[in-house]
Amino acid sequence: MNRLRRLGRRALPIVAALAFASFTGEAAASPQAGALAERAGQGDPAALDALVAMARKDKDAEAEYELGLMAFEGRGLQRNTKQAFQLVRRAAIQGHADACSTLGYFHQHGVGTPADLPQALAWYRKGAAGGSARAQTNLGWFLEQGIATGKDPASAAEWYRKAAAQGLAAAQANLAGLHVAGNGVAADEAKAIELYKSALAGGVNSAALHLGRLFEERGSLAEAIEYYLAAARGGIADAELPAGRLLVAEGNPRRNLGQGVFWLDRAAARDKLDALVMLATVYDKGAGVPRDPQLAAGYFRRAAELGDAESAFRYATYIDGAGPPGSAGGEREDPSRWYRRAAEKGHNEAQFRLARRLQAEGGESRGESVAWFRKAAGSGNAAAALQLAIALDEGAGVAASPEEALPWYRKAAEAGDREAMYRLAVAYDRGRGTRADFVRARDYYSRAAALGHEEAARVLQRMVGLTAPEGVQLDPFKGMR
Repeated sequence: MNRLRRLGRRALPIVAALAFASFTGEAAASPQAGALAERAGQGDPAALDALVAMARKDKDAEAEYELGLMAFEGRGLQRNTKQAFQLVRRAAIQGHADACSTLGYFHQHGVGTPADLPQALAWYRKGAAGGSARAQTNLGWFLEQGIATGKDPASAAEWYRKAAAQGLAAAQANLAGLHVAGNGVAADEAKAIELYKSALAGGVNSAALHLGRLFEERGSLAEAIEYYLAAARGGIADAELPAGRLLVAEGNPRRNLGQGVFWLDRAAARDKLDALVMLATVYDKGAGVPRDPQLAAGYFRRAAELGDAESAFRYATYIDGAGPPGSAGGEREDPSRWYRRAAEKGHNEAQFRLARRLQAEGGESRGESVAWFRKAAGSGNAAAALQLAIALDEGAGVAASPEEALPWYRKAAEAGDREAMYRLAVAYDRGRGTRADFVRARDYYSRAAALGHEEAARVLQRMVGLTAPEGVQLDPFKGMR
């Protein structure tokens, strides 16, 4: 088997393997031309002369095809894509099936000629009809994806099946994918697993990733991990995250935190958001590994930079009031920036904390703080509802509106906030924003007092005629008796 065909069996994702399928599988080769090409590729000038003579004098299609591959690769010849195109085209015109497939690839990707998808499709059809497993696989891909033709997954499956029967691993993998999706063929998970295993044995390492997903969906975690690890070790980057995720998962019989962190770290190096979040969480909790706030904060920050709102919030909480974990002096990073990032993505608690920081700044920031309190309160944050009500009640950063404050006090009170209960009681007691109501005032004073609100307890004592504890000054009660 020549060097270029061996190149085609390198570990690639299945779709990428298809792109190079022109150079995989077994060709209907002239033994003499194939042997000469092997020697010529290793630098044997006599073999190269003999191969060129076969192509020129005998117009031998296999010799022309082999020379075309050598010119494409720069193996034994100087790399020349235009020459490669011409040589392969001459072989294809003579009916060389694998040359038809390779010529289709050249037209598809613009190798030695302008890209032309209809021409690629036409040559793939000729090669497929001539029995080339490579052409059959590429034709199947065009039909499955609707490239230069209408989508026809049923016909795609037929061509994949023909190529798979010849042992082409890429075709087996793609046929498996159709069986998983029930696309053009009956959904058949068992058949898909069988085909993926054959493809994996044939060198399509990405098949292991698909097997891992299928076994994980079945709940067979031990087998899923084996296949994810096989794919990851085979260079399939998309397998690193699921391998790490399962290895650190609690309840997994194959749990291995050391290995899991290794693969998550590999995925994190590729800026995989989920990997960054998982690593941050592992080091934040110290679940099975030593807790490391500095590492956790670093991972949260990287995830935040990729746009994750929860990570932005978590990083902000790490540095809020304390500086970056592990830092020794120096200028402290402002957490407001990170709270704002999360707040702008709708993170409820981040909106509240940003509002509190703006509120503390005072001045013109108070108006913005009210806007963020309103957003957080509208999403159900009881603490934000209380702060919004206070701002509206007192006119802090917004025009005073005791009437509008009342429903926000109620929301906070319904969530169990004793300060909100007390302020509602005061509103009903004094008729602020509503009609004075002795019964409601007493009810809210009682509820707040029961939760330990001292001012509410003092007013309640006055209302029911109790004697104040020594040294306690009772607040006046304005409601009707």
